[in-house]
Amino acid sequence: MKLYCSPDLFHLIAQRFLSLRWRLLGWSTPLLILFTLIQAQINANTPTLLVWLAFLILFSGLQLLVFSAFIWFFQQLPSKKEAAKISSEKSKSSSYWFKLYRAVEWCEAVLFFILLPMPTLIFLYAIIVVG
Repeated sequence: MKLYCSPDLFHLIAQRFLSLRWRLLGWSTPLLILFTLIQAQINANTPTLLVWLAFLILFSGLQLLVFSAFIWFFQQLPSKKEAAKISSEKSKSSSYWFKLYRAVEWCEAVLFFILLPMPTLIFLYAIIVVG
């Protein structure tokens, strides 16, 4: 069975996009600030297209922020370091830490499997339902 949300797969994806982590974070911040500024200008007379543009800016900023956080979380896996320790020394405490790190990584993987598409899906839902 092929898993689509394993920590190892997410680690490989994060390693591939590692050089983009600061750039994504750098773009998400101005987009969220821009949305805040635009939101203050929106009133009842604002054309619908500009309101949707503001929402696009908001959800783009959120998507970049989530993907940047994804890269930060999966750039290194503590369980890999612990596995290297276990192979060099056979101790019970190392095995405990490996299992703990692995459980945390699986929780993060499931969480990001849900969070990664969320801003885009919410924006598409808003377009379908409200638009």
